[in-house]
Amino acid sequence: MNALRVLMGAAVAVLASGCATDVTAPAGGERPTYLGAVTESVPNAAALTHRLWTPAVDQGYVPQGLTAVGDHLLVSSYHPSPDLKSATGPCRVFRIEAASGRIDGFFDLPVGACTHSGGLEFVGHGRLLLADTKRLFLIDLERALASGKAQGAMKSFALAGKLRGSFATFDGRDVWIGTWTRDVTQARMFRLDPALFDAHDGGTVDDSLAAGSIAIPAECQGAAVDASGDFWLSASNGRWGKLYRVARNGDVKAQYGMVAGLEDLAIDGHGALWGLSESGTRKYMSWPTHFPFIFRIDVERLR
Repeated sequence: MNALRVLMGAAVAVLASGCATDVTAPAGGERPTYLGAVTESVPNAAALTHRLWTPAVDQGYVPQGLTAVGDHLLVSSYHPSPDLKSATGPCRVFRIEAASGRIDGFFDLPVGACTHSGGLEFVGHGRLLLADTKRLFLIDLERALASGKAQGAMKSFALAGKLRGSFATFDGRDVWIGTWTRDVTQARMFRLDPALFDAHDGGTVDDSLAAGSIAIPAECQGAAVDASGDFWLSASNGRWGKLYRVARNGDVKAQYGMVAGLEDLAIDGHGALWGLSESGTRKYMSWPTHFPFIFRIDVERLR
């Protein structure tokens, strides 16, 4: 009995430290066949309370965007082409069941028009916003899922000037898109009126048409807006990940360590924060971290 208490105490201490993942807990979805093991230690692992295998990584897809719609999560991914060395390729959006991780539909973006699919956000009224590096798309979600393609169910415009679609979010009224860069002087998030899709469908929009912008931390790759109006921003590379809580004026209110390769963020209908990592995908198996999951983040456990 004393030995059992010691073992249980050690397990609790490890989880409380936020430095290990309970890899014995089954993840939803389909485990990649090429992956021998996941990384057992990631920062703030105790806050990652639910895990799903990222869809279609066996086929070489690299996850980028994430959003929540009802009981589903949507993931935008690109397929590196002509080989895994490429950072661009055809884009696909997967719909998965949030509880089980089962793929429940998908659709493709026009080849050549979308090459990275860095950001994804549901903006209401059945519409899905997808941000690519040099283009924004507004998609009729159900029409696209029914046909298997966004073509014929979308509006889009090219991005120019200082605008880049590295990631995107929606505050209930306006669209926000951000620029991934290592140069903190160039890292910004721009606010755009959704009416631009009607006025400039098939055209080009630059930063002169932005309704405003804020400075953000360097290397940001994802964003979500919580019920208080604060932004949650992810930043990462192959060695580290960070999660920021940022005020509307750009002031950083909190910062937390997170898994390397952290990409987009989402907030579901219950107010829960979700994230995903591209680490452990076929493209990034050379990284020290292998964690190809979508995961729910319990913000009360973040340290």
